[in-house]
Amino acid sequence: MIVRRGASIALMLVVLFLVFGCGREKPKTDFELGKEYFLASDYPKAMIRFEKWVQRNPGSPQNTEAHAMLAVIYHDDETRQRYYEAEVNTLKKIGEPGMSVVLEMVENLTTATRLGSTIRDILVAGGQLSVNPLIAHLRGNNWRLKRNAQETLIEMGAPAVEALIKVLNDPDIYVRSLAIEALSGIGDQRAISALEKQMEDPSKLVQVTAAAALHKMGKGNPRNIIINALTDIDAATRRVAAKAVWEIIDDPPLSLLLKAMKDVDPDVRNYATMSAGKTRNPEAIEPLIKALKDDEDDRVRDSAAKALHLIGTPAVEPLIKELEGTKDMEIVIRIAQTLGDIGDKRAIKPLEKVYNEATNPLLKNETAKALNKID
Repeated sequence: MIVRRGASIALMLVVLFLVFGCGREKPKTDFELGKEYFLASDYPKAMIRFEKWVQRNPGSPQNTEAHAMLAVIYHDDETRQRYYEAEVNTLKKIGEPGMSVVLEMVENLTTATRLGSTIRDILVAGGQLSVNPLIAHLRGNNWRLKRNAQETLIEMGAPAVEALIKVLNDPDIYVRSLAIEALSGIGDQRAISALEKQMEDPSKLVQVTAAAALHKMGKGNPRNIIINALTDIDAATRRVAAKAVWEIIDDPPLSLLLKAMKDVDPDVRNYATMSAGKTRNPEAIEPLIKALKDDEDDRVRDSAAKALHLIGTPAVEPLIKELEGTKDMEIVIRIAQTLGDIGDKRAIKPLEKVYNEATNPLLKNETAKALNKID
């Protein structure tokens, strides 16, 4: 077969195109590069790319996301506060979709961890425009996002109240409970009548949450409702009750607190432990020392030490006895710190003995700090 020279050259060009052209990646846009830099926390490079993108592509559907990320980048740059305000105003002009894009950034756990407070500031600045997107997160399935939405709505305050009152009719008891806590955190008196109706809710969790909220807002005496809920079959209800006891009840019954200190839920144990210290009842000392030594949750052990500090001088002799009877360095340090916080001179000699015999630098240092507090 005879192939003409011109055809041969054309065929070669086609082959070269197929080999070298088709496999080549399409160049990334400034938006795509900016987003990559943003997610990698290289904010100066991201800023340059986004600024180029929005200037050269004013009608792009990706601009909302670019403006949202620019607002986040400018927020923490003192030299660009004017640009930050301009970006927030741009997002406000876009409306709810603009604030929805800002909120979407917290769905990325890394971004939320690094920039959560900045994102929240922008959403709060968005006011009413941010409420519906946040309510959607509050009603969603992701507990982290639900809590974030709740905290942001509380910080937003008055603009969120009407929407949160409507959420009190949600079929999900946990959503209703979150909304009640948010209204309590805001403290707007417009919510009082709606919260009073929640006291008749079929869910004990909702009742207890509403009782605590009304008490915090200066309405009603929820003592019996809250205290009785410490023994409820539902862990979430016990958790809310234990938190309310710690926050709003001045003289909780120690007998119920001691039972709650053995609860399977660590949050219940933690709040009950703190409340036991608030009673300042010497009968709580031995259970608190046991919690300080044995509880599997580090928060509870810390709370036990703080509770013993609240009880004060009656706890000194039992703590000294425990100090002299243990070789566990972690327990010795916690007891030494607690004795130092109480400041009773009876602890000086036992602590000096620990200091003189200690070979571990951390133990020696913590004991020295405790002794300095007493002196």
